[in-house]
Amino acid sequence: MRLVNILKFGALATTIIACSSDDSDVTPDNTLDVPLTYEFTRNGESTVSFGGQTTRLNQGSEILSDFKTFGTTETVIDDKFRTGQGFTDTTLNDTKNIRNKIAESVDYFSSNSVEQAEIRGVFDGFIANQVEILLSKYANADEVPVATRGNVGKLENRLVNEKGLELNQAFNKGLIGALTLDQIINDYLSLTEGAAIREANDAGTLDEGNPYTEAEHFWDEAYGYLYGASDADALSDPNSKHIETVVDDFLYKYVQRVEGDKDFEGIADRIFQAFKTGRAAITAGKYDESEKQANIIRLALSEVIGIRAVFYLKQGADKIRDFGLDAVNDGTAFHDWSEGYGFIYSLRFTQDPNTGKPYFSKTEVDAFLTTLNAGDGFWDLADKPEIADNMAEEIAAKFNFTVEQAQDTDAVKK
Repeated sequence: MRLVNILKFGALATTIIACSSDDSDVTPDNTLDVPLTYEFTRNGESTVSFGGQTTRLNQGSEILSDFKTFGTTETVIDDKFRTGQGFTDTTLNDTKNIRNKIAESVDYFSSNSVEQAEIRGVFDGFIANQVEILLSKYANADEVPVATRGNVGKLENRLVNEKGLELNQAFNKGLIGALTLDQIINDYLSLTEGAAIREANDAGTLDEGNPYTEAEHFWDEAYGYLYGASDADALSDPNSKHIETVVDDFLYKYVQRVEGDKDFEGIADRIFQAFKTGRAAITAGKYDESEKQANIIRLALSEVIGIRAVFYLKQGADKIRDFGLDAVNDGTAFHDWSEGYGFIYSLRFTQDPNTGKPYFSKTEVDAFLTTLNAGDGFWDLADKPEIADNMAEEIAAKFNFTVEQAQDTDAVKK
């Protein structure tokens, strides 16, 4: 049974204050038995389990494909999103579903039901609007008119609402924060810091019918929300930088993208090593160490969200300056800003390990989104791309990186 009354004793005292792109001075307890890969056993049996996280990540991928499926209905998508049923891939039909894990963390939302309901309603709205204005209105993409200021339509092959926003991108990148990031850094890692859970872990009390303790399982579930849909071969190679092709539409994909920027090279392995070391520390009952590793993960994954928000804001603005109206007509600038929109939304779910709070509050995130939605949205932003520049500067200033570093000039722009 999940315990939500958490005592994070010593958590802030052991926070990591260095930027995740330069924290090589943080060394783990060298007495721990840390495996080369994420493999932990007890009496010859694996104690690692995160099947529920893999299911939800794969459910999310199918729902994303529904955002481009003409003729579908809101009911079809809602059944998958809300109940975990009705998937084309029937192996995904489960009692587990995505919606009830959105904004569900013990750190931020267990006693904040009003905001939790508001956040879930935002994702409901993305689904409803996509179906209403596009998927149910036209039989196929060929029928969709070219989007114009204030009117829904398509820009090349990209479907946008009346403000130029791709709702599928907002849904996708918003879930990266509201589901995967929130569950990893604000929920499961925090649950391992609960006093009763640690007491049971120290006593060797196994979860009923399973070979793992509850603390071990919570840590594995955090791991699963990052790696659960990844290419197994990419994770089994201890020398891998974890940038191989993966079947993943969520957070790990963008850890890879940041890893591909030379300014942040090594961040993927840093996160992976922290997951392994922290799990070994949990099993050994060395909680000061597990907290250190949890904070490395919190810092690095929060930074990934900030980096990609800045990246997409700047990339869209630069395309407008470089290519003018062509960057609007071909949909590329609005596509960048749509991804940026979702990552900005995800800033609400970051956690600064020094404060235990998000890098950007709900009020600050709402202000960013209000600016992006003002008037005719991205159509107006295309007239004043400096607004996106200023927003990127403000976001970068909260983290220990620069806008120039986040621009990733050497990587493929996707």
